[in-house]
Amino acid sequence: MIIDSHTHIRAGNNNISSFLKGMDEAGVDMSVVCPIAPVELGFMDNKYVADLVKQYPDRFIGYCSVHPSDKKALDELRRAVEDYGLKGLKLHPPIQNVSLLDPRFGPIFEACIDYDIPVLVHTGPVYSRNARMAFADSVDVDEMAIRYPKCKFIIAHGHPFGMDPVMVAKHENVYIDTTSTTSEYLTMFPQLDTMLYDWMRRDDRILFGSDSNQNHPERAASDLKPLRAMRISDESKEKLFSGNIKQLLHIK
Repeated sequence: MIIDSHTHIRAGNNNISSFLKGMDEAGVDMSVVCPIAPVELGFMDNKYVADLVKQYPDRFIGYCSVHPSDKKALDELRRAVEDYGLKGLKLHPPIQNVSLLDPRFGPIFEACIDYDIPVLVHTGPVYSRNARMAFADSVDVDEMAIRYPKCKFIIAHGHPFGMDPVMVAKHENVYIDTTSTTSEYLTMFPQLDTMLYDWMRRDDRILFGSDSNQNHPERAASDLKPLRAMRISDESKEKLFSGNIKQLLHIK
């Protein structure tokens, strides 16, 4: 089984069939769909994701998103988890124009602990003109993992040559996803595979992701290619492609 742990489907683009076709061609069974709050940023909202999951329960898993400047952020998080059944929180600090270190995130992370849902945090490059790269540094996840040791953080677009694998090794509550960055480096440096796992010192907190969307459904296949070629055990590959995310999201 393969679960893509990091994708986006934008409202207003109803070509869901192309996305599903891309999943099928890549051999992806299910995809985690992530919004980015607020909806004015051009992404879909939590209700839209919940409706997608309801329409395609065997293909999609939904995350929610909130912004700490929203006075009703905790209410929206509660609604997303309790009423909509969404299974994680997606944050994109550069696009949302807010630092992960902002103290207003405190109650939100505490709620994620109570609900036992992970926090997926964008890190690394972003091409949006108004996004602030200062908020894209994965080292902020290290600080949050120390402040909130019971909150589970996922470093999106994990950089295999940076500190990200070390954060997985040092923190019991930090995960890394392979979306774009890891796969790109593995394509250039195939020998990186075993080194990455040595640096992480474990195989149970790395997740396959592709950042696929309706306009780029081919990303799942291209990101999977170098991962499938890695010289790691079949057990470790099973964990990478589905086992770890299933355990993290309590999926049987």
